[in-house]
Amino acid sequence: MSKFADKTLVEIVNYIKDAVFSERYATFEGFLQRIDPKVKFVSFMILIVATIFAHSVYIILLFFSASLILAALSRIPLRFYIPRVLIFIPIFTGIVALPYIFNIFQPYEGTPLIVIHDFQRVIELPLLRPFSRIEITREGVFWASTFLARVTTAVSYAILLMLTTRWSDILNTLSALRFPKIFVLILGMAYRYIFLLLDTIVKMLFSRKSRAVGKESSVSSWRLNAGIIGALFLKSYDMSGNIYLAMLSRGFNGDFSHLHADSDPVMKDYLFLTMVIVFCISSLVVEVMA
Repeated sequence: MSKFADKTLVEIVNYIKDAVFSERYATFEGFLQRIDPKVKFVSFMILIVATIFAHSVYIILLFFSASLILAALSRIPLRFYIPRVLIFIPIFTGIVALPYIFNIFQPYEGTPLIVIHDFQRVIELPLLRPFSRIEITREGVFWASTFLARVTTAVSYAILLMLTTRWSDILNTLSALRFPKIFVLILGMAYRYIFLLLDTIVKMLFSRKSRAVGKESSVSSWRLNAGIIGALFLKSYDMSGNIYLAMLSRGFNGDFSHLHADSDPVMKDYLFLTMVIVFCISSLVVEVMA
């Protein structure tokens, strides 16, 4: 396996562990850390829903600016927070949104910005409307940009919630809000063992690298990587069965215990929720009236 691929896979694994499942910022004495987890969860869900319903890029950027302000008030370094929001999420979202900037994937005629190729005749293909040119349209770029900004902003709030809240508090919040027990249990188990699987990936890659001598072709490298993926799937499947049997042998009956006692919201928590609701409603009203 090439040095680039090897380093990239290891960096991705470490990034997931550090950016999504890290709880060190949840222990800081920041603004969001002092908010009751249940109120914070509901507030962030309201912000995410408001972001989804926003259509103006300026309003979406306003919501994103609010997430940056909340991160700064919560003592999360922006140099840590911004890259984790603006790197992988826009890349994957951009792959989904990229085709729509071209006229051949749009159900209507748009305003051309760049003509990629002119065929000088009408071409008809299945699932596509007839076209004679491949071009990038103004409407397609606007839709793709709006979609990218909306998804990035919505996910930024989800990441901010994860960084400022202990995972046990999130599980307690889901239970208090009457989410299905099986849903909460699966989340708790997934969080508990995702670290083990990520460490297993790193060890398998290191073992693979330590046994490689000289250079190998790309085809041979991908074949070995496919074997690693298959072995990881079988190992995780076998581990899940062993874990379940171990749980049954210890008296598991489908319920789980809370790790922390529930806390009751106070006035500042309700004030934060009220401010979030007012901010979201006023932003959407301004968008409609504009």
